[in-house]
Amino acid sequence: MFRTHRRRPSIWYNSGSVTLPRGGRTTGVFFFVARASFRKNLAYVGAHMANNAGSFLFGLIYIALWHAAARGRTLGPFHAHELVNYIALSQAVLWVSVFLPSGLDMAQQIRTGSVAMEMARPVPYVPRMLAAGVGEAFYNLVFRSGPLVVAFTLLGVFPWAAFAMGKGLMVAVALVMAVLTGVLFQYLIGLSAFWTVETRWARRLFLGLSVFMSGQLLPIPLMPHGLEQVLTWSPFQTLVSLPVSTWLGAERPSAWVAGALWVLLLYLGAYGLTRRAQRRLEVQGG
Repeated sequence: MFRTHRRRPSIWYNSGSVTLPRGGRTTGVFFFVARASFRKNLAYVGAHMANNAGSFLFGLIYIALWHAAARGRTLGPFHAHELVNYIALSQAVLWVSVFLPSGLDMAQQIRTGSVAMEMARPVPYVPRMLAAGVGEAFYNLVFRSGPLVVAFTLLGVFPWAAFAMGKGLMVAVALVMAVLTGVLFQYLIGLSAFWTVETRWARRLFLGLSVFMSGQLLPIPLMPHGLEQVLTWSPFQTLVSLPVSTWLGAERPSAWVAGALWVLLLYLGAYGLTRRAQRRLEVQGG
């Protein structure tokens, strides 16, 4: 008798397909989605390296501004050289938490109507899209943040001296929280296309709020006391301020509590809004 071989099922994510591993439909699939998301960007490494030059230039401008403003003084919990270090580190962190693909490319799925098929697949839609976003963030860590760290290190402004080995785990956890917060924000931006079709406004609003509320340009501890307390409990501080302050040893316990709470709330919000979107699913074309 002839033996028939069943082809393993596959799923689609953003712009490619992933064949599910053996041992079940969903076992390990999220890792494979993240890996595929990482690998699809390898075709654009050259362009991204050129783009890094612009990010490096902006970093130099911000560093020069803060160096001139501090003039060797201590501002809040930061000395002048720590402020320079803060800007250099925050410029690298931005790529893994803020500068991610707009809406995780979900708007295209919604416009073409392919999102109906994507949501009907056996692998849960929300964690699958989040896994793709994590893959994007890991690519940015290697090919966007990595070159900036090297460049700032060569200039002597990257804060390696402030990083103690005992802080390694805390910094890693803070970075994971920053990535998850950024990916969840992008998921919600993409999901907004169910109601607005166009998501550029949401992307621009997110970027505008992130620049100010994440502490990227102006560290949160240097803001007026009332505003500082508000921003410490906002989800945006997790994107930049928490990992950078943890690296420099200036983090606050309330920032950790707020960061963990917002990751949970954003995740639950993503699930809840996805269920509402599924109930009113409309194919916009294609």
